[in-house]
Amino acid sequence: MLLQRILGVELGLDLRRLQKTSDGTFFVTLPKAWVVRNKLERGAILSFSERKDGKILAEPYGEQERKISTVTLTPGPLLQREIEEKYLLGYDVFEIISQQVINSDARETVRRIVRSLVGLEIVEEDAKKIVIQCLIEPSLLFPDRILRRLHLITLAMQNDAVLSFVRGDMKLAQAVVERDEDVDRLYFLLVRVVRAALTDPAIAEKLGATPIDCLDYRILASFVENFADYASDIAESTWPRSRGKDMEGVIRSVDKAGGVLNRMHKHAVEAVFTRNLALAQEVTSLYSDANASIKTAERGLVNAKPDTIDRLATVISALKAMSGINVDIADLAVTR
Repeated sequence: MLLQRILGVELGLDLRRLQKTSDGTFFVTLPKAWVVRNKLERGAILSFSERKDGKILAEPYGEQERKISTVTLTPGPLLQREIEEKYLLGYDVFEIISQQVINSDARETVRRIVRSLVGLEIVEEDAKKIVIQCLIEPSLLFPDRILRRLHLITLAMQNDAVLSFVRGDMKLAQAVVERDEDVDRLYFLLVRVVRAALTDPAIAEKLGATPIDCLDYRILASFVENFADYASDIAESTWPRSRGKDMEGVIRSVDKAGGVLNRMHKHAVEAVFTRNLALAQEVTSLYSDANASIKTAERGLVNAKPDTIDRLATVISALKAMSGINVDIADLAVTR
């Protein structure tokens, strides 16, 4: 018993001995701090549910109001970064308070931030104060569904980015760059939901997400978001189609590599969701095909004009990075 207590203290655990009544009923006492924190009294009813991993989840029975967390910020050059950070950390209310009248530039910055993050709304505003509230409920947002939406947008972005480059279609390229904002919004939302699931077992249970699932979702979302960033880089490197015959071979190679990368990305993400090792292996097989086309395009850089070589180099660098990301995503399927 003494050894158990020592180990419990060293590991930060609250160890309690399982006891048994004369009629065969098993019971264990509850930590006093937990009872006080949840404002429970003698006679209160608790609900118990068994999780997928075999652990028991105990919580007060009945509809429990989720605690609303509030943060106070001041206008300044770091306001956007501060709101984004607190959003990811799960804060619900953002009070922006100033000793002086908040100027129009600061208000426009706040509105831009609100538009860039899912669920935020300005609920109160006066001369020296702006209150933003997050209206989303984490337990109603399933991470895998957010990820699938994120993946579909990114897959289309990559396809259109290469297409815009091959055709010299500036309008399509601009559309790709604009869609990157949608990817960022969903990425921030997913990080917020995953963190909520990791810090609140009740939310995790409602979402059916284990800690390992949450870790995989977080890593996969980061890979997909990076993939979208590289697609945006390709789109931003697009220039009008009049490029000369010396560039036709490079453009064909970029087009071919883009097609292979699109298949790789589709298979890699699906392999993670379905734990399909055959799809993951196919991604590895396609890796050499994609790199062969990328190297062919890279050799064409020697014939590029000075005013286009930087754009081509950016595109080729992006294609290389996307190829590696696809392999990294497929590797997640092996570890699940």
